[in-house]
Amino acid sequence: MNQRIEDYLSKLENELLYGDWQLVEYSLSWAEKFQSAAGVYAVKEEGIICYVGETGNIKKRMRDLLDTRNHSLRRTIGGSRFAGQEGYEMATPSRKFPAQFEEELNRLFEDNFEVSAIEVPIGRKELEERLVEKLKPKYNTREKRKSDECEKAYSVAEKRKSHGNAYKPWSLEDDEELVRLEKEGKSIAEIASIFGRNQGAINSRLNKIYERK
Repeated sequence: MNQRIEDYLSKLENELLYGDWQLVEYSLSWAEKFQSAAGVYAVKEEGIICYVGETGNIKKRMRDLLDTRNHSLRRTIGGSRFAGQEGYEMATPSRKFPAQFEEELNRLFEDNFEVSAIEVPIGRKELEERLVEKLKPKYNTREKRKSDECEKAYSVAEKRKSHGNAYKPWSLEDDEELVRLEKEGKSIAEIASIFGRNQGAINSRLNKIYERK
């Protein structure tokens, strides 16, 4: 690759991955924080990059992320999380999940997901492909992948084998205990072990707690 192109993409990569990460909030005012420009965005789940996408309008794409009909990431996560439960109906580009599943999906996003986005006037597809190849985000699936491989990547049960409380709702008592342990000087690794969650989830929750204050 031409060195100038490599330097350009590397600079954008660092700007995206080490820039300003926004905790997901289920509100249009949250989406309004983003710029109306073409760019690339990355999504973290419990502190780990799980999806990378490119778009002609970042603000519009963030609005899409809040609507199951408009973003395949929500449909993928919701389908893998809720399929088989009573009352479940698959979402499509023209239909959301049933209301109770939409509410739970919104909670999952607010509790566990963060987004970073940058303007990329030229080369956004190249940057997206570079990051997908390098990071292999688990939700950047392609149709050619076998469905059982995808299901394994999204399985909550698999996640809970190593982190017993993964994806469970945070209570007020949990938040208070989390802050207490952090103020006592416990490391993120120690707190994660106590809560049965991964370190990314602990960091994300602390950020959310302090952002509210």
